Amino acid sequence: MKLNAVKLANAGAVTILILYVVCTIFVAVAPEFSMNILAGAMHLPDAATTLGTVEVTVGGFLLGLIPLIIYGYVAAYLVATLYNRSVKS
Repeated sequence: MKLNAVKLANAGAVTILILYVVCTIFVAVAPEFSMNILAGAMHLPDAATTLGTVEVTVGGFLLGLIPLIIYGYVAAYLVATLYNRSVKS
């Protein structure tokens, strides 16, 4: 079975978009709790001391979203292409 690289890449990009929007909403609603989660993920005693405060802005949202969508699209396309090459008869 071959994968359609473009469809997989589109699905990956949309998935990243959805997750990023949910994450941004979560950070806007609960910034301190979000920083505590980030600190735990990065093995930091206190993310606020190390990274500063959190402020969600439209510019910051887009600055994070656009590269993530591009990277996600390229990664999913590459996965599908490599998979298709590996299953060639």
